Amino acid sequence: MNRHHRWLKTLVFVVVFSSASTAVAGSDMFIDMETTLGADDNVTRATENIDIEHDSFFTLAGTGGYQLIEGRSSSLTAKLHLEANKFFRFDGLSNVVVAGKLNYTFSSGSHFGAPWFAFDLDYGVAEFESFLRDSNIFRATATMGMQIDDATSMRLGFAFKDRDAESKVFDTQDASFFINLDWAVAKKHIIYATYKIQQGDTFSSASDPPLEVIDASDGNIVDDDVFEGKRTYKLDATIQFITLGYNAIRNLHSSFDFSARYLESDASDVDLTYSGLTLRATYFHRFNL
Repeated sequence: MNRHHRWLKTLVFVVVFSSASTAVAGSDMFIDMETTLGADDNVTRATENIDIEHDSFFTLAGTGGYQLIEGRSSSLTAKLHLEANKFFRFDGLSNVVVAGKLNYTFSSGSHFGAPWFAFDLDYGVAEFESFLRDSNIFRATATMGMQIDDATSMRLGFAFKDRDAESKVFDTQDASFFINLDWAVAKKHIIYATYKIQQGDTFSSASDPPLEVIDASDGNIVDDDVFEGKRTYKLDATIQFITLGYNAIRNLHSSFDFSARYLESDASDVDLTYSGLTLRATYFHRFNL
């Protein structure tokens, strides 16, 4: 799908989305802003040290939300998300994202510890400096959460993602399960841990991919337009993620967040693994309109 068709589809989606949102009189509105400075020690998702490249990045993102329906135990919220990511060494990874989202949340009861449930759908466009990576992205997520005690809460869920890119190497589908625990160690201070396991497509870059890797990729291999002299290929893999973080709440509207995420990927059809560590420092702020 070319860029003009991709942006046309997204423009139609955003117009319909915005019209439906603003048509609801008296709906609650908010804007969430986020700024992040981060570093990734393996942006090539490579196995061999000679192919591993690192980079740092800056993210500026905003999400406008419209609460379309609010009941005693449920709500329906529409969101419009805009995001810009700037990579400093490999500019081809820099991208702009526009996405529309719907979130439905309901609680099973009003007593302490009653579980709540959420369903999220979002569809958007990611435009990269790298033409091969330009994508339409669809996600669906189902989440359950509950308060375990006064200081501890839990979330777990399933997610599905489908990415339709300019290059078939970056056409990916995956499904994942995640579980998260938050601990309020003191007033306005939270530490958290998240584990996620993902099954599906992944891609990795190498200067000289082994023959068995090329065979396992089923022809899904391309000369990368970001990493000079490297070829990027797609494989089926199981990826495990572990995230540890700390959140410092400033007030009802803002917080600072610091996290480290480690991932390890194990290909299904060939003996190939890679790992990576991503560090993030983020400031969040919500504006109620």
